[in-house]
Amino acid sequence: MYYYIENKKIYIDETKKPFGKGSEGRVYRQQNQLYKIYEPSAIYEFGHNKLHCHQYLIGIPTKQINLPNAILFNEDGSYAGYRMDLIPGEQKANLRVGISQMPSPVFINNLKILEQDLTLLAKYQVVASDIQPVNYIYNQQAQQMHIIDPGRYAIHHDVTNQEQNLIQFKSLVNQLIYNDIVFYKPLKGKAKLQKLRDYIVAAKQDELDSAFFERELQDFETPHTYFKSLERYLH
Repeated sequence: MYYYIENKKIYIDETKKPFGKGSEGRVYRQQNQLYKIYEPSAIYEFGHNKLHCHQYLIGIPTKQINLPNAILFNEDGSYAGYRMDLIPGEQKANLRVGISQMPSPVFINNLKILEQDLTLLAKYQVVASDIQPVNYIYNQQAQQMHIIDPGRYAIHHDVTNQEQNLIQFKSLVNQLIYNDIVFYKPLKGKAKLQKLRDYIVAAKQDELDSAFFERELQDFETPHTYFKSLERYLH
């Protein structure tokens, strides 16, 4: 089908297998850009005007949260979706592992950047949504953690936006840590791995993830070696 973007007419071959597909719509790849095309029923999902929100997100200078860079319109001028940069990384959500293998300073820096990005969004009155492994990409070559797919982000004039955004991020980090624990197995036995996950979640509950790991990883080359060291605390 034909669409308009930045006052130019483009063709997206929707007979081909999409790059990605979800409850909201389909994503097609052209070179290093992705085009998210919405199902008509999803454009006003939860009462939010997605066109208004996605136009608003363009230009907010996040570093590792992938936001729209242009709006896509149907030939009749109605809203169709948006364009965003392609982030290289594992496409299968259950295989998006590797954060525990990063050098500790790199891991901590990634946490800081994403926390700063989410704080910045809150300053723009944006509430992030769907921050979970399916909307996360790890660029292993660059050793960068990215949050993708802002399709359900919303604009709320609320002072609690920052708190909400960071709570969601903490939940994401908890899930990513558990994915790595299960995949790389720093300890032997499923029960110990679950206890390890629970111990880490409880230990860092009341502070930013970056602050917690900056303190705890001082003497460890990687998060993985730190996870291994925690066995003595598990009973």
